[in-house]
Amino acid sequence: MARRKLIENVLSLGAVQLASHLLAFLTLPYLALRLGVDGLGRMAFALSIAQIMVVLTDYGFNLSAPKEVSIHRDDPDRLAEIWCSVTLLRVLFVLAGLMSIMLASLVVDRLSAELDLLLLAYTLVVGNVLFPQWLFQGLEQLKLVSLIQVMCRMAVLAGIFALVKGPGDTHWAVWLQSAGTLLGGLLVIPHTRRALRSGRLRWPSQQTLMHHLHDGWHVFLSTASINLYTSSNAFFLGMLTTPVQVGYYHVAEKMIKAVLTLYGPVGNAVYPHISRLVVDNPVAALAFNRRLLIRLLLAGGLVIGVGQWLAPWCVDRLFGPAYAPAVPVLQAFVWMPLFSVVAHAMGILTMIPFGLHALFSKVLVAAVVVDFIVFIPLVHFQGALGAAWANVTVECFVAMTAAVLLHRRQLNPLTSRLMGDAMSDAAAAPISGTTSGTKRSS
Repeated sequence: MARRKLIENVLSLGAVQLASHLLAFLTLPYLALRLGVDGLGRMAFALSIAQIMVVLTDYGFNLSAPKEVSIHRDDPDRLAEIWCSVTLLRVLFVLAGLMSIMLASLVVDRLSAELDLLLLAYTLVVGNVLFPQWLFQGLEQLKLVSLIQVMCRMAVLAGIFALVKGPGDTHWAVWLQSAGTLLGGLLVIPHTRRALRSGRLRWPSQQTLMHHLHDGWHVFLSTASINLYTSSNAFFLGMLTTPVQVGYYHVAEKMIKAVLTLYGPVGNAVYPHISRLVVDNPVAALAFNRRLLIRLLLAGGLVIGVGQWLAPWCVDRLFGPAYAPAVPVLQAFVWMPLFSVVAHAMGILTMIPFGLHALFSKVLVAAVVVDFIVFIPLVHFQGALGAAWANVTVECFVAMTAAVLLHRRQLNPLTSRLMGDAMSDAAAAPISGTTSGTKRSS
């Protein structure tokens, strides 16, 4: 039954990611043609700031909250308390983020010039708070909410084709891509009420709020650090170069992220399963991660080979000769999935479930430092291409560093000797020595 639920959740999240994938491939060439390189760059700049704010308002609740919901799913009052606390904190973060953008636009000319686009893009942040995917992920009830997300993405697709006709429609392009999340948040409200119906909704205490802030802190450092060297690079590129360079970067980045989204459902769906498995049988959790990682590594290697070969053809056919400078940028980006799956498996799926939140946060904070060291000179000399190679370099650093740190603690899924017995007998009982060793490692 548990295996069936796991597969259902993977397929549900996969449907959402597939819809996003199709939306990107259907709308990106259209937007690139209608808006031009400059308009596409302005749109990407505004949406990149919104994505930064999504990470800041999530605060790490997207991982810490599902874990807590999964543990307390059979306690209605505790479940309601978690929802009230997390939602209140996220609303406060949304208001603080909006004020920060308004104040920053008063002193930064680049932000002031695009303030109207930034406010439209902020709709994405509001919608993200209204859509508590973390709640349904922890409850492992993703089927219906995934269907709602797919429907909203299709509505966005129809709106873009109907309303975006030229460079003057950049505002429509930004708002439509942001409002889809808001629409989904509104539609999912009845389902959220049903999930919490038997629990008592009440104003959370200060102690409860502080608990959730503390619980999500290291995850927040991790996700914020990841965002700084991935999604926010479009923002920094826009601050350092021209919208045209951002346009080339956006085209390549969106194409490779369409590939990366195919990995996402797997990691998101198995995370609650691994979290419970670590408590019951940590050796089996490592064995599970090893099997998963080997399969993802093979897929990542395939992406490199196919991507290098097809990049010139894809850019020319989808975007035309005006976007030819995006070809080498895409060829650099095809290395990203290989390192990303290793970083995700070692960090999110191993370090965090095993209680090594602080250690993983330190790895990602170090990655931000590495990003700043390599990003600025690479962008200065190579523009969008330099930004792509900076992304790949930092992702490689995270993957290798996390793998080495786990290896030293006998928790690396690929090298740990603790899995010797588990690989021959997956049904073995939990090993008390391993559990205590894990606690000492954290």
